[in-house]
Amino acid sequence: MVPLINFFFINSIKRGHQVSQVLLQYTVHTLSLSLKLKMVQQGQGRGSAMLATVLVSLLVVQLEVAQAATYTVGGAGGWTFNVVGWTNGKQFKAGDVLVFKYSPAIHNVVAVNQAGYKACLTPRGAKVYKTGKDQIKLSKGPNFFICNFTGHCEGGMKIAVTAM
Repeated sequence: MVPLINFFFINSIKRGHQVSQVLLQYTVHTLSLSLKLKMVQQGQGRGSAMLATVLVSLLVVQLEVAQAATYTVGGAGGWTFNVVGWTNGKQFKAGDVLVFKYSPAIHNVVAVNQAGYKACLTPRGAKVYKTGKDQIKLSKGPNFFICNFTGHCEGGMKIAVTAM
């Protein structure tokens, strides 16, 4: 039986003004990947090569997840009026999370399309968030959010975020 080694590390990523820390654990066979690949070249260990490929693939996927950042919309002031410029200077990626903090008695968050964003209208079937501490994962491409309480979107309570 091959002994296992556990590797632990904390990956800190600073993007914008937020720092996300992720603790990852990897269990890796003590036989090195290069040794497994060498065995395959000699016609041995097809199962080991498959296992090595799966382990490397999982490592890549986990590292991509670790790269996601969390942003509080509006910063310390939260989701409120005149947050339109809040996105300036920030680079968002698909999978990043926007946190909307607000009083649910007086605001909400609605994920809308571009037309809904421009006209401050809620399209049929739009997702409405109303907890006051909503966390929304960004999709690749443009993402649009408004508050659909009367006059709020028109008062600047809307953001457009493009995620790479």
